[in-house]
Amino acid sequence: MAYASCASARNMVPGWLPVPVRVYLAHTEGGESIRALARAAGCHPSTVLRQVRRTETLRDDPLADTALARLGRLWRWRARVNTTSLPAQDPSTMTHFVPIDDETLARDTLRTLRALLEPRNLLVVAEGVEDAVVVHNAGDDRPIRRAVVGREVAEALALRELIAGTQVGRIARYTITAEGRAEAGRLIAEAESRRASGAGQSDDAAGTPTRLPKARRVEPRRRPVGADAPLHVLARRRRTDGSFFLPPELVAAAIRFRESYEIASINGGVTRDWDKLVAGRVSSGRVANGSAPTRRLEAEESLSAAIRALGPDLAESVILAVCHEEGMEEIEDRLEFPARSGKIVLRIALRSLQRHYASTGSGDYDMIY
Repeated sequence: MAYASCASARNMVPGWLPVPVRVYLAHTEGGESIRALARAAGCHPSTVLRQVRRTETLRDDPLADTALARLGRLWRWRARVNTTSLPAQDPSTMTHFVPIDDETLARDTLRTLRALLEPRNLLVVAEGVEDAVVVHNAGDDRPIRRAVVGREVAEALALRELIAGTQVGRIARYTITAEGRAEAGRLIAEAESRRASGAGQSDDAAGTPTRLPKARRVEPRRRPVGADAPLHVLARRRRTDGSFFLPPELVAAAIRFRESYEIASINGGVTRDWDKLVAGRVSSGRVANGSAPTRRLEAEESLSAAIRALGPDLAESVILAVCHEEGMEEIEDRLEFPARSGKIVLRIALRSLQRHYASTGSGDYDMIY
C-alpha cells in the first residue's frame, strides 16, 4: 500500500520537486505515516523524519511557504479529482493549479541564476507584486534591474534551496546559495554542450566553418561560473603606490556606458554590424509602431556619442571588456594587442570616456532611468 501511495503521490506533483519536499507533501497532505514512507523508500524512519523537518523549516521563507501552500492545494485538488471522478477538463477548477512546465522552469532558472552569479546582484520580491526582479546594488541607492522573473520560478528556486534570503517589511531579498552556484554551473555546461553540438552540425553540413575572423568575432565568451567580470577584477587591483588601478570615477564611467548599452539593446536596438557599432552608428534601425521608446532613443544617443568620443580602437576594448565582459587575454588575442597591454588600453579608454561624460554633463544620464 505504501508503494502504491508513493507512486500515486509522484503523479500529483511536478517532476522538479526535491525528494524531501515530495516526502513532506506525502506525509502532510497525503496522510502517509513516517514508517510507511520509510518502508517505501527503503530507508530508516529517522531519515524520513529529518526530510520532513527540513522541509518544514523552509516555511520560514515567504517564497518557499507560498510554494508549499500552492503544492498542497494542487495535491488536494488532484486527490479529489481521482477519488470523485470530477471532469479533469473543467477550466474553473484546473487552471489555477497548473504548475509551471519543466522546460520553462529550466530556461528561467538558468537565466536567473546566471544573473545572480554577478557580484552584488540580488533577487527582490515585494508583497502583492506578481514578478520578482534581479537587481544590481551599485552602492549608491540606485539599483539597476538585470532581469525579471516570474513569481512561480522564484518560489521554485527557494523551495529547491538555490536561493536564500530574508524579508524586512514588505520586501524580501535573496542571494544565490552554494547549491545554486552548482546548479548554475550544471545548467550552463548543458547549454554550452547543446550550443557546441548544434554549431558542429551546422559547420559539417556547410562543409566550411561559420565562425567570423578572430578580430571581428563579437559574441561574448562565457566566464567560468562565479568568476568576477574583468571590470570588477581590475577595480580591486592596486598599483605599486597603493592606488586603485581603476579609480572609482573610471568604474562609474564604465558602468554608465554599460547601462546605456543594455538599454539601447532592448528589442534589438543595437546593430549587429561590428564596424558600424565601433564607428558610433549604434541603432539597428528597428522600431516599434513607427517609433522607438523614448528611453531607448536617449540611451542610443548617449552610447553613440560616447563611442564617437572614444574612437573605433578604444571603443572596441571598452565594448568587449565592459559590455561583453570578456577577459583581457581574449581581448588582446582578438584585437591583436601585445601581451598584458589590454588593461592599460582599457584604462586609457575609460579615462577618455570619463572626460567625455564630464564634458557632456549628467542630464541625459538621469533621464534614461
